[in-house]
Amino acid sequence: MQGKYFYLTPGICPSLSTMKSILESAGGKLLTKQPSYRKIMEHNQNKNLPEIILISCDNDLHLCREYFLKNIDVHNAEFILTGVLTQKLDYESYKFT
Repeated sequence: MQGKYFYLTPGICPSLSTMKSILESAGGKLLTKQPSYRKIMEHNQNKNLPEIILISCDNDLHLCREYFLKNIDVHNAEFILTGVLTQKLDYESYKFT
């Protein structure tokens, strides 16, 4: 998770505070404000900026509508939990479609 920023929607499970502890212990940083499409694209195109990864849950998918419309991946919490356990990020298995 080192060198990556994460935005978690409010209803995430495990809780936001638990996920924050997990992310930070693995070297990731938590964004407190929902990033705009423009900000995500800026980070994706500039390799000097950290990658922004979006994490949500079924109940919060309405908050991610703009991302889905612009084909930006949104993952569920298993992306982080499994990533920490395996020390590898699986970008395909845990994304919402």
